Amino acid sequence: MTLKLQFDPNQLYQHDAVENVARLFEGLPRQIAEFTLGDEIIPNLPPFESLSESWLYDNLRQIQQDGEIATDLAGMLDVDDGMVIEGVGNESWRHPSFTIEMETGTGKTYVAMRTIYELRKRYGFSKFIVVVPSIAIYEGWIKNFAITRDHFRALYENETVNLIEYDSARISQLRAFATSTFVEILVITLDSFNKTSNVIFKPSEKLPGERLPFEYIQQTRPILILDEPQNMESQKSLEALRTLHPLFSLRYSATHLSSPNLVYRLTPFDAYRLNLVKKIQVFGVTERENFNQPFLALEEITTKGGLKAKVRTYVEDKGRLKEVDLTLKHGDDLFAKTKRDEHKGGYVVVDVNAAGNFLEFDNGLRLFLNETIGPSRPEIFRAQIRTTIKQHMEMQQRMVRKNVKVLSLFFIDRVANYTAKDGIIRRIFDEEFNKLRKQYPFYEKMKAEEVRSAYFAAKKIAKSEETEAIDTDSRNQSERDAEKAAFELIMKDKETLLSFYDEKDSQKKVSFIFAHSALKEGWDNPNVFQICTLNQTVSPMKKRQEIGRGLRLAVNQDGLRVMEDEVNILSVIANESYQRYAETLQSEYVEEGQAPPPKPTNAGRAKVSRNEEIMQSKAFRDFWAKLQRHTSYKISIDTPALIKSCVERIGNRALPQSIIVVEKGSFIVAEYTIELASVSDDSCKLKITVKDTIGNESKNTHTFPISTDLSKVLHDDRLRGYKVVEIVDDGDNSHVVFGNGQKVYKYQPIVFQSEQGQKPSERSALTEKTRYPVFNLIDRAAKETGLTRPTLNEIFRRLSEKRKEAIFYNPEGFAGLFIGEINNAMKDHIAERIEFEITPAPLKWGLDLEDAFPAEKEFPQKELVEGSKASLYNQMQVDSDVEERFVKLKLNDDDKVVFYFKFPPTFKIDFPRIIGDYNPDWGIARYKDGKVLLELVRETKGGENLDLLRFPHEARKIRCAQKVFTALGVDYRVVTDHTADWWESEVEQSQMFR
Repeated sequence: MTLKLQFDPNQLYQHDAVENVARLFEGLPRQIAEFTLGDEIIPNLPPFESLSESWLYDNLRQIQQDGEIATDLAGMLDVDDGMVIEGVGNESWRHPSFTIEMETGTGKTYVAMRTIYELRKRYGFSKFIVVVPSIAIYEGWIKNFAITRDHFRALYENETVNLIEYDSARISQLRAFATSTFVEILVITLDSFNKTSNVIFKPSEKLPGERLPFEYIQQTRPILILDEPQNMESQKSLEALRTLHPLFSLRYSATHLSSPNLVYRLTPFDAYRLNLVKKIQVFGVTERENFNQPFLALEEITTKGGLKAKVRTYVEDKGRLKEVDLTLKHGDDLFAKTKRDEHKGGYVVVDVNAAGNFLEFDNGLRLFLNETIGPSRPEIFRAQIRTTIKQHMEMQQRMVRKNVKVLSLFFIDRVANYTAKDGIIRRIFDEEFNKLRKQYPFYEKMKAEEVRSAYFAAKKIAKSEETEAIDTDSRNQSERDAEKAAFELIMKDKETLLSFYDEKDSQKKVSFIFAHSALKEGWDNPNVFQICTLNQTVSPMKKRQEIGRGLRLAVNQDGLRVMEDEVNILSVIANESYQRYAETLQSEYVEEGQAPPPKPTNAGRAKVSRNEEIMQSKAFRDFWAKLQRHTSYKISIDTPALIKSCVERIGNRALPQSIIVVEKGSFIVAEYTIELASVSDDSCKLKITVKDTIGNESKNTHTFPISTDLSKVLHDDRLRGYKVVEIVDDGDNSHVVFGNGQKVYKYQPIVFQSEQGQKPSERSALTEKTRYPVFNLIDRAAKETGLTRPTLNEIFRRLSEKRKEAIFYNPEGFAGLFIGEINNAMKDHIAERIEFEITPAPLKWGLDLEDAFPAEKEFPQKELVEGSKASLYNQMQVDSDVEERFVKLKLNDDDKVVFYFKFPPTFKIDFPRIIGDYNPDWGIARYKDGKVLLELVRETKGGENLDLLRFPHEARKIRCAQKVFTALGVDYRVVTDHTADWWESEVEQSQMFR
């Protein structure tokens, strides 16, 4: 059976990202789409209404302050304001964009889709356009929509949401998009609407009527979801986006070039710290001291300080050769820099071409970006492939018990190295796989050709029905079509690739994937554990793109995420040294202005080893058995006290204000009058008058020669299209013809109007309250909180009349406050009243000691400090400076400590879901007074006062932990690295100071 991926709706960081976007519009009444007939368009917001920028700014600043999001907003909202595509329209368009930054592998697409559902639920928005820069991401959205549809239906009461795959051959779909009363998501590539020749801008028999295809979109005032917007920041791209007339846009990426109106941020460091992505280790495979073969690679072309090219090659230095980076500019002689005979004569730079991405020498040789001159290095290929297969098989052997299938991904730069009759990469893989498979039971009965598969773009061979695989880089439409077919195949196979072979579907044997650079974005698979870069020295993609294909946490055969640290390790088998790879990766984070996570671990680093004396000791095993006892909890709900707490919380919180929501009719429109004063053979005198609706007026008279573009000479984009292309001197019939087809005669001026943006001139307040239809608040609250309807009715009844009345003027804002404060009150109430007791354990209860503490252990990207004779491992993993000092200064230096260990991440204490499960820090045994053996659990924090912890949920978990360890008979306490008597119980410590 093929597995079905499961999705956890309770991931706090994903919930925060969705909530932050939804809060931007807090106070906006829900839009209700009424039933319509015919071609009536259903917009997100009615015509001539706009979202107040000052109101949005206030909401954004509150969100940023609550989330401690650093920003450089200059007292106003960052908005995009400019012209649409020339030749499509002459108007400008103004709209805000909001930035959501999430590290690769943390569910960015899931968050974007859930945000669509949430905006529909709260505000009634229904028209969304997902704009993507590539076919890969386009196919990814289609696949993700399909596999999450049932999940979101269950979360959002079967809300009908339709996804339209834009296809210019089915242009009539745009009418359905515009007129539907349901939620419509249109997925479209930027290339489909960024030039006047696109089908979307042309009349079509398939879409008859007065409107052009794109006008259906414009009139919906769509919300844009921009996936990887760093690829959409050129002037041409911005004009294309404005041409859709968006209400606003949401920008999702891990690597933004700019971050207007940052509303949520999950950095690579955050993702690493929260264990949301795999940890990384690197196997560096290099051929040292072999300078016998020519080698030259173009790594980069830069325009800073003049055109320059960075190449990598061999140079002679003090009689020795070494591989280095060199910078070349026009006129440079490569031989002068390398002293290599192979570069003598003909290697003078004649062109550094940034547009064409190539470097040319006077011998006619052109070296393109990321291209290498030099033979393939079969020895390097073989070492990389062998290392990858061996690491894969060892990982799979460990993962069988976890019910996880392991995948490996090979990036190759020349398809022919795999597809040719004697393709070197395919041949080496088969040879090495067949050698190694006999050592691993999982693979010993499988053949090499059964476990590998390739996903390459293909094109038809002329005069044949056959196809051939090709190298592609999205350079033209035929390449993009070929890539689309390859992506459809690999997206379709995603669940099959994750499934164990069941003796029915031979495709499930596939676990080694070969791909060209087309897989650099848009595709990933949670069970990619090895990435091997079989590129010839120069990688055609950045390191972050490479590792992004395998950062997601693994899933098992039930489709559930596996959260264990020892499972989630990504191995990169690189054709360069570990040091160079790690430094390049770290520099990419720094260049993007981000705090980098720890460097990837060198896979050659020794594993930590277990202290067998401690492991086998009776004291340790008795302590572990005590910790493993099964506990159950009961919660004594004090309903009157809970109701009282809820009423107080709701009554004390400020309600979202809905009096400042939208501003109507505040367009600034300019009227242009172009008059012809006189003409001559090759010039004309024009008088141009501009008046706008706020009283500004300007008049200019100029003489313009033929071919003058008025928009450029007068620096006014609204005059685009008015280029003088013909001057006719014919007495009273004299006239000037412009490039847009308009003609101005002596006594017949041209008059046209242009909007100068939609920024409101003032912030208006509604003088009368507007009552809105109210949904069943109690039903919604019962579903979201789990409380009974009588209890919720009583909470609502006890609110003041003024507070209850607010529901009619802002139903969604009131509901958010009502449900949110009840949930917070319940969390505190449960943490205060929960009680634990030891109960009989169910079957298969507990964590196996060998699984929890294996003889050897890897800690990729984890900080390790030296242990002591009392530590369970010779090195101990720490997560903070506080932990590091606690180990070094308290545990290692105390000769009364018998043993100590850090609880593995798999050791979880079950608390109610509303509180969340708990993983303690340290288990310690220490003698007191030389006789009594204390069994201790210590939680290390920056401070001992729980009320001062940064996150309230941490304090709730600790309060519950205090109770569960009391039931287990284990002393538990929160300490810092400065706590002198850290071994004393909290009770004894407090008695000392009475």
